[in-house]
Amino acid sequence: MKRIVALIFIVIPSILFAGQAPTVCHNELSSWIKAKQKLSIVDIQSAEDFREHNYTDSLASGNNPLRLKKIAARLRSAKGKVVVVSATGGDDALQATELLVRGGVKRTRILLLEGGMEAAAKNAACDCCKPSSLQNTAK
Repeated sequence: MKRIVALIFIVIPSILFAGQAPTVCHNELSSWIKAKQKLSIVDIQSAEDFREHNYTDSLASGNNPLRLKKIAARLRSAKGKVVVVSATGGDDALQATELLVRGGVKRTRILLLEGGMEAAAKNAACDCCKPSSLQNTAK
């Protein structure tokens, strides 16, 4: 029963705010990274996809609610935008956004990577993406 209630609290807000989730394209995110703008990148891709392609200084969470809760606690007082990166930019990114919001991150700070990492990988001609061995992981 608790799982059903928890699922409802995750899915319903995702549906209600699906059309309202602001996005950022790979090129704009790349320019923010190069300009060293204050931002946090929360990567919810699977471990395998993360190893294949990710952004510098990404916080890898998988789509693990406990890791997202820990990341949300760290990001509550951080400055700048929070970009959620998923494989495709779909419902999993919206659900991760809701978990971050419930963890205290202001919704107005959160953006989704448009089309997810699949779209970014097709357009990636930059040095903002690094192998995962150089990345941070949420602990």
